[in-house]
Amino acid sequence: MHKNIKPIIEEFKIALQKLYGKKLKKIILYGSWARGDAKEQSDIDLVVLLESEVNPGREIDRMIDIITDIQLKHNVLISVYPVSENKYTTVRSPLLINIHREGIPA
Repeated sequence: MHKNIKPIIEEFKIALQKLYGKKLKKIILYGSWARGDAKEQSDIDLVVLLESEVNPGREIDRMIDIITDIQLKHNVLISVYPVSENKYTTVRSPLLINIHREGIPA
């Protein structure tokens, strides 16, 4: 993980731990930052792995203040993909296959 985004991801992780508690299982970095080909203005792609079934829109609504605060504070763009542990381990969509291949636990 690139040193420039590590503190940003750590701040995001701490805020989500407060929001979700034990329901938050893992945060996974994927995309250009995980591959090592990101530019300074590249977005930070993060999977938010949650314990139970997930309604992505509802979870993004729950996280939006955290996401917005961190984006404004650090002048970055964060893209979040909330997913359940079950879906992450069993569904083989192109996006999830890519995340399994290149994802880095944050």
